[in-house]
Amino acid sequence: MNDNNDLTTTPLLHPPPHQNMQHSTAPSSRSQQLRRAIAATGAGAELSNEEINMVIQNLSTQAMGWTEAIGRGRETWSRYLVENYFSRWKWYNPNLSNPTAPPLSHGWAFFEYFTLPRRFLHDNGDNDNTKHHGVYIRAPPGEEASRTELYSWILTPLSAMSDWGIGVSMYFSTLMTMGCILALVGLVNIANIVYYSSGAYDPTRDEKKGNGGAGDFFDLLDILRFSAICTDREWVVCQEGCNEQVRYWNSIFANEYYGTAVDPTTGNEITLIHRTTCLPAQFQQGMWNLGTLILLIVCISAYMWYLSKLEIRYDEDNTSAPDYTVIVKNPPPTAYDPEEWRDFFERYSSKQVTLCTIALDNERLLRKLIQRRQDIKRLRSRLGTSIDFENADEVEKAVQDAITKRQDSEPSCLGKICGCITTPLLRLFGCGKTESEIWERLQTTTDEIKALQLEECKVSAVYITFETEQGQRTALEALNASRTELMTNTAINLDPSALFRGTVLKVEEASEPTAVRWMDLSYSTMSMNIRTFLTMCVTLGLVAASAVILNLCRTRVGTMLYAVILSTLNFIIPLVVRIMVSYEKHYDEGAMQRSLYIKITLFRWMNTAIITRLITPFVATLGVDKIDMINTINALIISEMLLSPLLRYLDIFEILNRHYFAPRATTHEDLYSCFTGGWYNLAERFTDFTKILLLAVFYSPFMPLIYFLCALILFIQYWMDKFLLLRSWQKAPLVGPETARFSRMYFTTAAVVLGAISSAYAYFHSPFTQLCDCTDDESCTLSQTTFTNVALLNGSTLNSVETSSNEAVRFCNQNIFSFPPVPAKQGSNVWMTESQERLSRIYGWFCLVLLVTYVVAILGQRIVKFVMACWKGVYKASNNYLFLLVNGHPILRSSLATTILSSSRRE
Repeated sequence: MNDNNDLTTTPLLHPPPHQNMQHSTAPSSRSQQLRRAIAATGAGAELSNEEINMVIQNLSTQAMGWTEAIGRGRETWSRYLVENYFSRWKWYNPNLSNPTAPPLSHGWAFFEYFTLPRRFLHDNGDNDNTKHHGVYIRAPPGEEASRTELYSWILTPLSAMSDWGIGVSMYFSTLMTMGCILALVGLVNIANIVYYSSGAYDPTRDEKKGNGGAGDFFDLLDILRFSAICTDREWVVCQEGCNEQVRYWNSIFANEYYGTAVDPTTGNEITLIHRTTCLPAQFQQGMWNLGTLILLIVCISAYMWYLSKLEIRYDEDNTSAPDYTVIVKNPPPTAYDPEEWRDFFERYSSKQVTLCTIALDNERLLRKLIQRRQDIKRLRSRLGTSIDFENADEVEKAVQDAITKRQDSEPSCLGKICGCITTPLLRLFGCGKTESEIWERLQTTTDEIKALQLEECKVSAVYITFETEQGQRTALEALNASRTELMTNTAINLDPSALFRGTVLKVEEASEPTAVRWMDLSYSTMSMNIRTFLTMCVTLGLVAASAVILNLCRTRVGTMLYAVILSTLNFIIPLVVRIMVSYEKHYDEGAMQRSLYIKITLFRWMNTAIITRLITPFVATLGVDKIDMINTINALIISEMLLSPLLRYLDIFEILNRHYFAPRATTHEDLYSCFTGGWYNLAERFTDFTKILLLAVFYSPFMPLIYFLCALILFIQYWMDKFLLLRSWQKAPLVGPETARFSRMYFTTAAVVLGAISSAYAYFHSPFTQLCDCTDDESCTLSQTTFTNVALLNGSTLNSVETSSNEAVRFCNQNIFSFPPVPAKQGSNVWMTESQERLSRIYGWFCLVLLVTYVVAILGQRIVKFVMACWKGVYKASNNYLFLLVNGHPILRSSLATTILSSSRRE
């Protein structure tokens, strides 16, 4: 079996036998121009290593002249430093004296001309690609006929980001716009910022300025001065209930606030509580916060409406295959004939069916082909590129020579020690195999492939591409089957002519060709749901483990380490979740990203906002100590502002690939594989945004300055992600607006709703002391206000304590979570002032209305659609494509591009 051609995980690029049967007629005109346009979007066929080498050599000869003509700054700084300095040092570049090793400069040229995006330079030449001044036209990978340059990460406008897909463009638009919205609502919240920093809230605020307890760094920023942190406390005698409810103070957070002493007058043991003295929630400040929240909801609603219109504009500007293609998800397993499918679907279109693609259930064959290619790649890197893997004798001789050479070379003592440690670990993960083991597995895999090629595969999915968009929409409307019809295979509402071989077809709009997960098409919906459920259970386990780790860090080490560990977990866990989601099966990348989005969002929301609130004892909410809640949130915000973008920039895997493995590569294939770019996922990036939005609204009652801080975080996230997209990240599959729409419809709105409910409870629970005024005036009057030898819960003893007044207090449970949080929920434990009751009444009922609105308007729409889909089809044709239907040229270009793409796949 010849393996010279690339075998990829996308079957349509190099299909095995019977993977695709296509019916199309490809016009020959403009083929080169369309191939270039397709390649610019990442949909073109891959070049071989030999072709890449030729392009890079040509670019190398032109690079010096172009650099002199256009000036410095047209290459990455990493390439400049490596080629001019690092590559000359033996410790960095071990292949410096190896004439057979590929030049390191070729790897960096591949990185800049194939991996990173480039655009055509505007000049006065006759090249069609460079005529449009001011318009960014993306160049195809390896473009050498025209001058190109890297996209500027500073000057590239948002309008040019649609070349990475509508979802990417909407992500960056969302970051910038939401940053501005948070800054705007922060301006409205200035009244609360001024209030919390004044003596009206905390009489000793000016005296204790800077004593936030989080360290000198935070004292320098002085952020805590503008928060609800309370720096003043007073000792009071708890006459009733506190000794029975000592658990509220029996923790490292609050054990210094609870003490016992002997009343010198009566000889009885009394309980002393060190409570905060700051004013409870005030009506005016709470209404400012509520007004800020309402303004935020209005701005987000307006922006969501704008994004829905922006989707239409982007879709009109970027005509793609999904606008013309449908997928049949339940075809008859023996319907192999594309002519039969063409004749069936042409009845729904006034023009012809352009393309029919039949995907087969040959996942096992594809995986074996991929495994074979990977094993050949491993052997080539060890045995050399001149080995003919079709010649078994030649390979076996080379394998034996490599084993003999390794046995003759005596490893150092350090090498033996490292080998004893790393070899078992590598073998545990299926790595670290010898040449003979890889060769044996390669031979076994080849035999299995030959056997699998003889098996007859079933049809798993069928893709039908129409000549016009109207043909696609007509077919979707005519074949709009309900779930009941699909389950019973009975035409209830459908016309009997809509059955194909007596089968009710499940027809949907197709995804982008690069977004289809071809090897998952044969899995049933039940199998997919079971896998998704299992990975969700593991995600919940990760959330619980993270809560335990964070609680230990916060209580035993400190707030700063807590914030660092939290940000690190928010960076690492998505990588773990990504590995778990790879176990799941989905029809397209959009569904996979939605699953990834839900799991990462669950983890990050719990990790960042909710867990911190849950593990903080109630009476430590407004405390001044470094482990109390507001100090912890303050440290977390600084960590998200500085550490999180730094971790994304310092991608350890890419640093190792480019600066360690690349200088040691022995073949061009190994060298180029080190410069494929870092991984990114649009769903993961959207979760980072919603996490910041939730953090801002969730803790706004305690830190009104948080809106400005989170706006700054979003701006930093915008510029860091834009830099990485244009200078580091690899090209991801083109995903439409599904992820962006899913994020804003369900999770952006959910973040605001959860934040509003959290704010309502913050004002409801204020002042977080668990104490109320004593109701019995006679028994609550103290004869003694000074007490000696007060034993605290933390084990220490105070020589003398003087209470602030001769009035005792009693325990009352303020930690109530009845919904909605209105004053009536206090019961007999009345702790609110009249101003606080007015505020809680308004805020509590507002949250109830907001929650009902969310459930009805957002979730209810999906529930109603699900119920209706059980009895009739719910597809409705969109009217957003009138422009495309009136102007035939974009349709013609898309049809030609799809046909050329089909032709390149067959080749």
